Amino acid sequence: MLLILCVVFTAYIYSEKQIDRANELRIQSYFLAEELRQSSDDLTRMVRTYIITGDSIYKQHFQEILDIRNGKLPRPTSYNNIYWDLVLPDNVRPRAYGEKKPLLQLMKEAGFTDVEFAELSKAKANSDLLTNIEFAAMKLIEPTNATKEFNRNQASLMLNDLAYHKAKAGIMQPISNFNQMMDKRTLANIHYAETTAMVLRMFVMLFGILLFFTLWRAYKALNTTLGASADEVHGHLVRIGSGDFSAKIPVSQGMENSVMGWLSQTQIKLAQINIEHQAAEAQSHRQTQLYAALSQCNQAIVRSKNEAELFPKICQDAVIFGGMKMAWIGLFDEESQLLAPVASYGTGTEYLDLLKISVDDKNITGRGPSGTAFREDKPFWCLDFHNDPATEFWHELSAKFEWGASAALPLHRNGKVVGTFNIYADDQNVFDMEGQNLLIEMTSDIDFALDNFDVENEREQFKGKLLESEEISRLVLENSLDAIINMNSDGLVIEWSGAAYKMFGYKREDALGQKLSNLIIPVRDREAHIKGMNRVIATNQSNMTGRRVEVSALRSDDTEIPVEMSVAKIETGNLVFFSAFVRDITDRKESESQIQKLAHFDALTSLPNRILLQDHFKYALSLIKRNNGKLAVIFLDLDHFKDINDTLGHSIGDLLLIEVAKRLQLTLREEDTLSRLGGDEFILILPGTDSRGAANVAQKLLSIMAKPYHIDSFELTVTGSVGVALYPNDGTDFEILSQKADTAMYRAKQEGRNNYRFFTAEMQATSSRNLQLVNALRYALERNQLSLHYQPQVSLHQNCVIGTEALLRWHHPELGSISPAEFIPIAEDSGLIISIGEWVLRQAVKQAKLWMEEGHAPLIMAVNISAIQFRHPDLPNLVTQILEEIGLAPEYLELELTEGVAMYDPQAAIEMMNNLHELGIRVSIDDFGTGYSSLSYLKKFKVYKLKIDQSFVRDISTDPEDKAIVSAIISMSKSLGLQTIAEGVETVEQLTYLRAQGCDEVQGYFYSKPMPAEQAEEYFREFKLR
Repeated sequence: MLLILCVVFTAYIYSEKQIDRANELRIQSYFLAEELRQSSDDLTRMVRTYIITGDSIYKQHFQEILDIRNGKLPRPTSYNNIYWDLVLPDNVRPRAYGEKKPLLQLMKEAGFTDVEFAELSKAKANSDLLTNIEFAAMKLIEPTNATKEFNRNQASLMLNDLAYHKAKAGIMQPISNFNQMMDKRTLANIHYAETTAMVLRMFVMLFGILLFFTLWRAYKALNTTLGASADEVHGHLVRIGSGDFSAKIPVSQGMENSVMGWLSQTQIKLAQINIEHQAAEAQSHRQTQLYAALSQCNQAIVRSKNEAELFPKICQDAVIFGGMKMAWIGLFDEESQLLAPVASYGTGTEYLDLLKISVDDKNITGRGPSGTAFREDKPFWCLDFHNDPATEFWHELSAKFEWGASAALPLHRNGKVVGTFNIYADDQNVFDMEGQNLLIEMTSDIDFALDNFDVENEREQFKGKLLESEEISRLVLENSLDAIINMNSDGLVIEWSGAAYKMFGYKREDALGQKLSNLIIPVRDREAHIKGMNRVIATNQSNMTGRRVEVSALRSDDTEIPVEMSVAKIETGNLVFFSAFVRDITDRKESESQIQKLAHFDALTSLPNRILLQDHFKYALSLIKRNNGKLAVIFLDLDHFKDINDTLGHSIGDLLLIEVAKRLQLTLREEDTLSRLGGDEFILILPGTDSRGAANVAQKLLSIMAKPYHIDSFELTVTGSVGVALYPNDGTDFEILSQKADTAMYRAKQEGRNNYRFFTAEMQATSSRNLQLVNALRYALERNQLSLHYQPQVSLHQNCVIGTEALLRWHHPELGSISPAEFIPIAEDSGLIISIGEWVLRQAVKQAKLWMEEGHAPLIMAVNISAIQFRHPDLPNLVTQILEEIGLAPEYLELELTEGVAMYDPQAAIEMMNNLHELGIRVSIDDFGTGYSSLSYLKKFKVYKLKIDQSFVRDISTDPEDKAIVSAIISMSKSLGLQTIAEGVETVEQLTYLRAQGCDEVQGYFYSKPMPAEQAEEYFREFKLR
């Protein structure tokens, strides 16, 4: 608000200044106009005086006036006031001169409007014209002229006639017009400035009132915030600051949320804090006393030999040092089943004389602190003795002896409760958590002392049996499986057990008196052993004392064995000796070695496994990085190894893998690493190998693998596919390089096997694309991205559609339409082809049934079956289930399988076709002519139709070889009693040739491309169905 007021006030002052500026401009304008008028009048006066007097001084003044007005002479200061009347005959000027500046320029700089300046310019121009008349008049009276008087009269008439006065009026009229316009303009500016100043003055007054109102509100708000006057608040703050929290601060009604209310709450909290502080000090004092009592208790335990000495000291320390009023210890009497006091100290111990406390909760005394603590085996804290129901039986005594609180803590001996430690305090609530913990610690120390007393008693008893046990120890020494060797401080053997003789081969009599280092320490370690013994003798410190160390030991026949040794230092009186306990760990080391081998080597081939391979890779990589060298990773997979396992059994397959591993190792250098990852996969790490070297190794691997293997009675031949990745071009760590080598290996398999391929960026893109398609294909079914298109099959004999082939299509919302040639192999490799194939079969059968129900003539629905589907033993059951579920007769379903699928395992194919044939399901051979069919098997296949591959149909119009092949297939089919259908028919010439050769059916773009079900249905309506 104050800022706004300052801004408005500043604007107001500025507006007032504008009024003054407008007035100043008005006056200045008058001065300039007046100067023009005055100069004209001065010129007239000077010329007339010169005409009358003939004095040249007036002519001089005339010229000076013109020169000053035109800026040729400096302008005198205050020229707009009286000037030429002050110039006397002495020709002395009354004022100093300024700068040269024409009068019109001063007018232009004055900020006149264009109209105003035009009037002044007009007046100046008319005045300049008038000077011509005046110069002419002065010329008439020049002294050289003979008619001077006549001319003077003539000149006088020129300066006073009507023409002269009109010219004079021509000067004055524009000046008068200017004055009127200037008056109107400047007065308007003055009026505007005055109006603005008035408005701003009102705003200043308004904001001043608002500021006063704001300050008044702030004052009221301050009083409301403070809740009292500032002096009162200050006084209370001073009192609280001095530490006086006793007097309550009064707060007016409705001021609870004010500063005074806050001060009142703060005073209450500080008073409470002060009370708590005093209580904390008292608590700290009590804890200090309890710590002192605990310390004294521990000292008493150290000094006491039995409980009879200990218990009175404990009670005394609890009272004197712990600040208790009274303490007593009671032990449980088995006979009377009562707690009997055995020691006490403090005020009120006389009440213990007749005290009988039961541990039975049915007895009133048994429900008190001592009986409860004993019975429940946990401390009982009575924080208000006089009012606690548990101590009701002793309330009169508490009043007499002024007990405010009590505690009973169970005492233990060998883990069993044997009594209670009971203490009484004069104040209530004195046993806080810290105090309770200290008292519990004190009773734990007492428990320890009681146990220690028993231990000491047992030790005394044990001493009597020690001599008897020494004989037993000797027998143990002789029969121990571990060698036990005693040495004196000089390192000489003073005892040699029977196990030591068995372990090292030295008899006892030969070993005694010998240095241990000369007997069992290998030569290479003897110097270190001697230094260690010298250190032990000098400092009594040994690295082997008190712990087990694995070392190598020497036998009498100079063979070394691994042993585990521990050394114990024994002191008996003045005698110091060392006992070495030695265990032969040869068997354990062999077991550990075997475990280590199993952890890092392949159990079948004994090659390094993946863990050890990665360690070798890290080591090789560290060396390569130092020299900026190369490294190759080779991934090798056996071709068709599964067939060997499936046909000859896994035992033969395992033997083959062992032989393969042996052959592969023959190609390796010492620094190379060969590993079996599992199954039939091997990986090689070749440090310092570039692409040329890797290619040579890959070729060697393929060559050596291809030679026959003699396994049992079988001669086997197996090839491999190899992928190569190079460091650092293809990656810098093991995972990336092995992955890329694996990708390259799969490319080698795809391109015919028994070959090697280097990893390329194109493989990476293909691999990424395949992974992307696999992930997308997993959800294609459930997201309804798959569909079937149908291509009609036309009979050339009947010229009608007799069937249709169901063709799978995949449209992904982001990837678009994906070719079956791309995603079908991926589905087969990923195993998704089973579920997709079942879906295709079901959808095709449904569509065939739907068309029949809609009144179309029955069509044969041809469905392609993948190799994986065809080999699945449940295929006949699946097909039967779908046909029965949908209600389509088997004769309207045709299953198409490629020639390669049929010939992969002919016997299995024959069995599967027979099963399907028995169910009434037709089977045809797709892409016939592209495989390696055997006519002997073809006769046995239960097929009824051969489909001529489109690669032969494409050029039958121009290629004689294709014509011959197609003609031969048709002729052979007729001989075998099979139907033929040609696919990929696109031209009339192709159709004509096929019809001439007697082909039964055709399909292709000549008739129709594959169509969705709706378009296919429309096509069937237009085309003649059989």
